[in-house]
Amino acid sequence: MFNILLVPLDGSAQSVYVVDLASRVAVPGTATVHLLCVVDPSYALPPGSENGVAPDGLTYPPAQAQTSFARSVLAAAAAQLADRNLTVEQHFCAGNPADVVIEQARLLTAEVIVMGHHHLSRLRRWANPSTSGEVIDRSSCPVLIETRDKG
Repeated sequence: MFNILLVPLDGSAQSVYVVDLASRVAVPGTATVHLLCVVDPSYALPPGSENGVAPDGLTYPPAQAQTSFARSVLAAAAAQLADRNLTVEQHFCAGNPADVVIEQARLLTAEVIVMGHHHLSRLRRWANPSTSGEVIDRSSCPVLIETRDKG
């Protein structure tokens, strides 16, 4: 059982299972579950543009859509954990997913990272390396992988 958990989520159907796994390995009453959603920096709104309008007065619909989606993923996961007697914090970051997960785990002194894994073909893995594989290779703390994609 763990007290400081980092749970990166991508909004796929598997996210429900990842959050469930995290709740099962967290110590009720004392654990803090840090939910994390990472977006591509090209689609991140600049600071101060929470309402969808950037400080320069322009709107960026794709960035607004990505930000809105990420925040809804975090809210859904927090709601899933609401009755589990856990402290839940939500984190939204921009960057390379594996880099951000590793850095957040270090900053939060995570005891474990709980994340999903998508089954990719060799070609897809070659073209777009596995985020979970990279996190496993680089993490200084244990990584629990949820492999269920659907019920």
